[in-house]
Amino acid sequence: MAHPARRAALGLLILVASLQLAAAPSARADDGVRDQDPRNWPTITRLVADRYELAGQVFTVRAFARKSDYFNCGYAGTQGRLMAFTLLGGPFETLTGYLPAELGKVLERLLDSDDAPQITVQVRFDPERLSEVCLDQVEILKWSRGWQYPPGSLAPDRPDPKRLPSVETLRELAQPQIWKDLTDPEKAPVGQQIQIAGGARLSTAMHCAFRGAWRTHWGLQLHDGRGRVVHAYLPKSDAARALVDHLAAVRDAPLMVQARVVKVALSTYCAPQLEVVGWTLLEGSLQP
Repeated sequence: MAHPARRAALGLLILVASLQLAAAPSARADDGVRDQDPRNWPTITRLVADRYELAGQVFTVRAFARKSDYFNCGYAGTQGRLMAFTLLGGPFETLTGYLPAELGKVLERLLDSDDAPQITVQVRFDPERLSEVCLDQVEILKWSRGWQYPPGSLAPDRPDPKRLPSVETLRELAQPQIWKDLTDPEKAPVGQQIQIAGGARLSTAMHCAFRGAWRTHWGLQLHDGRGRVVHAYLPKSDAARALVDHLAAVRDAPLMVQARVVKVALSTYCAPQLEVVGWTLLEGSLQP
């Protein structure tokens, strides 16, 4: 059975997804941006992916908030002293934030009148509480109601959906036989170098051959428009950071990668993965 905090997070994701799809304006006069993307930069996925390098730094995040009871990993046993909240800061991007109980009760009262209020928070990853299991845990240093856009923020609008690759585009790019072989553990060309194209998203799934590789690689999720997904890992470099920033900003982009196929020996759980050795963005500029 799913953990109650995770069930709550799923409910919040469904709520916000429905809000984002709604074309009509909000029924509440004071809620004019409720159906918009918070437009955080760095995005939450980007923050989580670099949390070891960013630990101790303070970031401003706009989010929808909901109460959580997830006390695990670095925050195990802190119930009573701290309160936990799920912070949804973009489509399917969450942080679990922890507040001293006296401040948390104020936010809890706000939740009594609004099931998913918009708040702006200052958060940081505590260097002493970083975890490879509980990826998204942060301290909430302060919070305020509403979404604030200080100078340097992304514009408070939705990203342009026309920049996202369509299913038709992905199906034209994807090489069916390569995708079929790569997603078949018996036929995957393990140890060989291949070229493969598809949609690419920034990922925080560090597992199997790349478990714990947070300091050396960024994770990407490649998809082919037909429901097939492959996890690829990009060695960290200045050039790779430009690609990661682009994918974080636009969320999904057509990409061609050259990569070595890797698989954990004798594992029935671990599917073939890719270690990227070269890449070409198929939509042009790297500017977000």
